[in-house]
Amino acid sequence: MKKLDLETPVLIVDQERLLRNIREMQETANSAGVVLRPHSKTHNCPELVKHQLVAGATGICVQNLSQAEAMVHAGITDVFITNEIVELTKIVRLVKLQEKATVKVAVDDPTSAEQISKTAASDQRIVPVLVDVDVGAGRCGVPFGAAAKLAKRIAHLKGIRFDGLMGYEGQFYHVRNRKRREKLTKRTIARLVATARLIAKSGLDVPIVSCGSTPTASAAAQVEGVTEIQPGNYVFYDLIQVELGAARIEQCAQRIIATVTSTPNPRRFVVDAGSTTFAHDQGRFPKALGVPSATPTGISQEHLVVRINPHVTHLRVGDKVEFVPYHACTATNMFDRIYLTKDEEVIAAWTVARGGKPN
Repeated sequence: MKKLDLETPVLIVDQERLLRNIREMQETANSAGVVLRPHSKTHNCPELVKHQLVAGATGICVQNLSQAEAMVHAGITDVFITNEIVELTKIVRLVKLQEKATVKVAVDDPTSAEQISKTAASDQRIVPVLVDVDVGAGRCGVPFGAAAKLAKRIAHLKGIRFDGLMGYEGQFYHVRNRKRREKLTKRTIARLVATARLIAKSGLDVPIVSCGSTPTASAAAQVEGVTEIQPGNYVFYDLIQVELGAARIEQCAQRIIATVTSTPNPRRFVVDAGSTTFAHDQGRFPKALGVPSATPTGISQEHLVVRINPHVTHLRVGDKVEFVPYHACTATNMFDRIYLTKDEEVIAAWTVARGGKPN
């Protein structure tokens, strides 16, 4: 099947760009001597994870429990939930997963750690945990100064294995200057490593220091003491990464094909893809490819309105247009299937496992 024969809106991924992106990030990790544990929330696709593992990744990150379950059920045996699991019913599910895989989880509260300990111990299981440290993103995690106290408190709990520290330097997504972003990343992650060394000096082993996002992974990997990086977006890249200078538009492997459904006047066309397709993350529009002068101006649930210069561009109802989403991760979450393409041909259809449902 040709990609333009697919019913729209449809999510496609270019095989050549995808494999190149996977290979290049793996080379970044290898050259720095750190483990690559890619974050699969970008795609939630077991078939794609297998390509990452074949390339050299040691395991994966996920964002919630249902994503972990989907990956384990697909045969992935090394998973890190980079988020806190606190509800008892979910903790029970987390412990159950240990029967089939090693599923680590982040903790930043002693009460939830104790509940994980109690549940795991009663089932004669061990749940590996990493203390989540707030390295400046202002989201989850304990302050640097509280990490040692929490680590010591939970390290000797039954049913738990303290595996180290993690941090997410997501605040640097707002730093557009690449050199400044790299400098800030190294300084921040050095504090995370120093915290790990302080804990180690107290007699507690800290085997893992995990961090890194797509635009900061290379810099974070260069900090001595970091053991693994967890970028996710790099498999596809998107307009966010292009704005940051972390990628070029030519590297963006993910596209959404939409069909022109209306041309109300020569200066405007409308496609069959709106916020339920692009997610419209942060209120930003996708970029139309191969359509000179195209400027998206409005979006609703099922429509994207695009302004054009009629002296440069002319489109008819039924024409197909490819778009690069602003945020690849949220765009993928809107689909149940990824179509892998080579040139103009569809060569595979991959399932988006659970669609990243929030549980």
